[in-house]
Amino acid sequence: MTPTDTPQVAAPPRVSIVIVPRERYGMARESLDSILAETPGAVEIVYVSGRPPEALAAHVDRLAAQRGFRHLKLDRFLCPNEARNLGVAASKGEFVVFLDNDVICSPGWLPPLVACADETGADVVVPLTCHGRPHHTIVHQAGGLFAHDPAAFFAGPEGQREVIDVMHFQNEKVAELRLERAETQVCEFHAVMVRRALFGRIGPLDEEMLATKEHLDFCMSVLRSGGKIMFEPTSVLTYVFPNRLNPVTSEDLPFFLLRWSPEWQERSIRHFERKWGLKPESFSQGRRMGLSSRHNMGIVRPMIAKIPYVGRNELVQKLGGRVMRPIVRRWSQRAVAEEDRRRSSLRAAE
Repeated sequence: MTPTDTPQVAAPPRVSIVIVPRERYGMARESLDSILAETPGAVEIVYVSGRPPEALAAHVDRLAAQRGFRHLKLDRFLCPNEARNLGVAASKGEFVVFLDNDVICSPGWLPPLVACADETGADVVVPLTCHGRPHHTIVHQAGGLFAHDPAAFFAGPEGQREVIDVMHFQNEKVAELRLERAETQVCEFHAVMVRRALFGRIGPLDEEMLATKEHLDFCMSVLRSGGKIMFEPTSVLTYVFPNRLNPVTSEDLPFFLLRWSPEWQERSIRHFERKWGLKPESFSQGRRMGLSSRHNMGIVRPMIAKIPYVGRNELVQKLGGRVMRPIVRRWSQRAVAEEDRRRSSLRAAE
């Protein structure tokens, strides 16, 4: 075989984008259109979905065939970290960019993340994350803190550690801020770029973090391993949360009920406290009161608001909430019970 006949092995892509379900599918088409429109064609994309609506699944399949990306479709709901781990396993890039399926990308969002990693050696790079509409105008997170002194936190005795959860500049107007690249302790998973080699140090994402604070768990694992997290404000994305203008749809209900069930959140908090040796109730105190807030804001209030003429009246909202909240809670409990049975069956079959 002459040198010119030697088979050429394609180099892995520098970047793989893994798109996962956050809490619903109602924003998925708009989000995917934005990602495809604002992302260079050479980037590998893996789209992960669990029990997606049929019309959406068909739409993603068509785009995947046209644009040459992979649609990893499962017939069961996935917690976010489970979906991310599947995406990591199915991708090859030096960097893995996790995007939730309800984010909107700004033009040129990706190159600054890669440049930041190359220039700083960071293991994790996070963009400026905004929320709501109009896009890219109101800060959701621009870095944050989990401890006043991370080294002291990790050195502290088991059972006595305390976590804070600070998100810098939340709800402030982007136009009124002068943000600069900087190290940060905390990022959320709406959009985050991770150096693949990092997983060799910290292992896969913790799938026991079912529903809440998985971002804190990840960031704490990164810093404990000696890793670096950088905030890069020249990359901008927007998370579009459920509200009156972008409500949870009837197709979204089964997943949303499970994803934000008080039971899944409670289990996540308990696991987080045990894993990191937190002072009993130091992190969860006060948080359990809000375990139903996602259901209230995403399901209860919008459903009552649909009542003609009076649905947005505060008294109607209050009285209607008393009726609807127990019903939604029972729906949620049923969804969790069904998922527990499914997972038990899968474990028994292994």
